Amino acid sequence: MKQDEYLEAPQAEMPTEPTPVDTMPAVLAAGAVAPIVKVDYYGGANWVVCDPALARAALLDGRLSKDMALAPDWMRVPGAMLGAQPDAEVAKAMVMSEGDEHTRIRRLHAKFFSPRKLPAWGERVEKLAAGLLDELAAEGGEVNLVDRFTFPLPLEFFSELIGVPPHLRPALREVTDVIIFSEDQDVRAGGVGGLAGTVAQWAADKGVLEKGFVTDLLDAEAEDSVSLNEVVTWTTGLIMAGYESTASLIASSIFEALRRPPGQRPQTEAEVSEWVEETLRVQPPLPHATWRFATEDIELGGYLIPQGAPVQVNLATANRCPHSSAGDEFAPGTGGDNISFGLGRHYCLGAPLARLEARIALSAFLSRFPHARLSETSEVRWESDWIIRRISALPVVLSPTTP
Repeated sequence: MKQDEYLEAPQAEMPTEPTPVDTMPAVLAAGAVAPIVKVDYYGGANWVVCDPALARAALLDGRLSKDMALAPDWMRVPGAMLGAQPDAEVAKAMVMSEGDEHTRIRRLHAKFFSPRKLPAWGERVEKLAAGLLDELAAEGGEVNLVDRFTFPLPLEFFSELIGVPPHLRPALREVTDVIIFSEDQDVRAGGVGGLAGTVAQWAADKGVLEKGFVTDLLDAEAEDSVSLNEVVTWTTGLIMAGYESTASLIASSIFEALRRPPGQRPQTEAEVSEWVEETLRVQPPLPHATWRFATEDIELGGYLIPQGAPVQVNLATANRCPHSSAGDEFAPGTGGDNISFGLGRHYCLGAPLARLEARIALSAFLSRFPHARLSETSEVRWESDWIIRRISALPVVLSPTTP
């Protein structure tokens, strides 16, 4: 196609800063404007792929690189995601690397996040869930399930995985809340630096940590040429992402169940699995995939994405588009698929574990509290931006007077 024959991506508005409301309606509305739209981001233009077929093509297109070294300088805003990444010569995270470097980092992570560990991990998640639910059963009444179950469960489990001892875990939630959801960019930037400094202290004194992912990485320094900067960068990234999105998935799965009467909630193992998949489709913890950059001029669906352009894939819109028979309706078991964990070489390595935790949490909660319901006096609250989204308050009555 000639330059003047390409379609012009129209401008769309999206909430690019964290806010204490649900931005999903705005994300979906922007995604419905055109198959590909442009969004203002810190004074520059960002291309967003929304069409379901084009979204899948973009996730698999090797010309759309996740190498953070390709990010333009204007995007490196302190407190924003790219601004939180170290310089490329210092260290690269798995989610922001490509080629041999990405393969190496992924291989080192995959050693730890092996599918063979899932059965044992599942037993541990079940035990942690049972303990949290025992505490809730002893109290009864109305609780914010986010504070008492949907967040503590993945936080405790993930902390065990990476080797953070119990007395340090409350601080993890505090700092990740600040980094991901604070509306103050300076505060977010300070949080990233503080977390990285803390991880560096852990790495310098392994006696602080229990055996887990961090100690495994430190042990791999000589064998696999892992640098201390990489240990710090990878651990910091895992802490920020490792349990936050899983907590969101668990909360949204339970929220969708409690919006319905007990007879319409999932009962069997298969139904629970379908419920979690449908939650991923309709309520993805990450409405957009993380950044990609065009390594050359790319024609996609008749639109030109110019070389060097930053690109995001609108997972939320692609999940809900008419390729699924369910569309916007929450309809487990109808065959609607999702790309919430991505596709191809950057498919989320932690997807099987996140699904496992969500299935166990949903099943355990509904089994213990089959007649629980949403509060009639307190509202469900969300906080989100265009990349990450979660329920911040899920008020639930555990023991309704009328089952």
